[in-house]
Amino acid sequence: MVLARIGIFATLLLSFASSAMAKDFPVGFFGPLSGPAAAYGSESLAGAQLALEEINAGYLGSDKIKLIPADDTASPGVAAQAVQRMIDIDDVVAVVGGSTSAGTAAAIEVTKEAKVPQLSPLAVDSALTLANNPWFARIAQSSTTWAERTAEWLKKDKGAKSAYLLVRNDNFGIPLADAFEKKAKEIGLELKGKIAYEPTSREFRPTLATVASAKPDYIVLWGYYTEAGLMAKQMAEMQIKFPFYVGSAIGIDQYREIAGPSAEGTYGLLYYLAGSIETDAGKKFVQKWNERYHRTPTQYEGMGYDAMYVLADAMKRAAAKGGISKQTIRDEIFNTKAFQGATGPITILSNGDAQRPLPMAELVDGKVKLDILLK
Repeated sequence: MVLARIGIFATLLLSFASSAMAKDFPVGFFGPLSGPAAAYGSESLAGAQLALEEINAGYLGSDKIKLIPADDTASPGVAAQAVQRMIDIDDVVAVVGGSTSAGTAAAIEVTKEAKVPQLSPLAVDSALTLANNPWFARIAQSSTTWAERTAEWLKKDKGAKSAYLLVRNDNFGIPLADAFEKKAKEIGLELKGKIAYEPTSREFRPTLATVASAKPDYIVLWGYYTEAGLMAKQMAEMQIKFPFYVGSAIGIDQYREIAGPSAEGTYGLLYYLAGSIETDAGKKFVQKWNERYHRTPTQYEGMGYDAMYVLADAMKRAAAKGGISKQTIRDEIFNTKAFQGATGPITILSNGDAQRPLPMAELVDGKVKLDILLK
C-alpha cells in the first residue's frame, strides 16, 4: 500500500513538473480581416487556425502556440503599428504575415529592428527579399517567379504571340509587370501595351477600349480580385472577348461574384489549388477541411495552414537542438528543406524566398480547373 502511494505520488509529481515546464509561445498574425482585400487575410487566418488546432494537440509536445491576430485593413501603417504592439506588449516569438506586399513591407522594418522572425504566407513582391533580410521569409514564390512563369505559359503552352498588361499601380502590381515585361522580351512574346491604374479605380471602360484596339492575343492583369471582377464584367458589357488572365483572383469567390458569368473562361496562376497536390499531406488536408467545413479549401486557406506548419516545424527542430527562441526559430525557418506541406513541398532559400509548386488554372462551368501544375 505504501509503495502504491509512493508510485502515485511520483506520477503526480512528474506530471506536475512536466506541465510546469510546458510553455505557451505567443505568435502574431496580421493581414486584412476587413475591407476590400479581406479575403487574403481572413482566409489565410482560417487556415492558420486549423493548423494551430493540430499543432497544439501535441506537435510540439507539451508546448503550445498562442496565436494573436490583428486586422491591418490592407493599410501599411496599420500593419506596422499592429506588429509593433505584438512585439512590445505580447512579446511574440514570431510573426506570421502579411497577406499583402505593402503591409508586409511595412512590418518588415519593425520585425527586423526587433529581431523577431517574420514568415509571410502570401506576399509576393520581389523587393521583400532582395535585401537578404535575415529575419524575413515567405512560403509564397516571388513576383518575379509568378510573372516569368505566366509569360512562359502564355508563349509555350497557349501559343500566344502578344499580350497587353493592366497593372495595379502599387508594389504588388508594378514588380509583377516589370518581371513579366522582361521575360516576355526574352522569349519573344510581344507586349502590345501597358496601362497602370490606381488602386481606387472602379471604372475601366476607357482603358479597356484602348486595350481592345491593340488586339492582343491575351490581356494580362496584375491586380486584386475586386478590380479583376469589375474588368471582366465591363469587358463583357463592351463585347470584348480576348482571353483574360487575372492571376490569383480566379480562385476567389468574390471575384466570381463581381464578374458574374463573364468570369467564365478566365485564367489565373494560383498559390494553391485543392486536389492538385497528390501527396499524403495534400490529400489529408483537403479531407480534413471537407469534413470540417463541407467544402474544399481556398488557396489562401491552404497557404495560411502551411505557413503555420512551417513555423511550428521550425520551432520543433529548434526545441530538439536545445531550445526555442526568436533566434533559433529564425535559424530553423531558413533551414526548411522540402517540407511536405498541404500545398506541396516547400523549401526556404537563403534569401527568404520559397520554392514550391504553382497551379495554373481556368474557370470552366463555374469551377476552377487545373490547367497545369508548374513545378
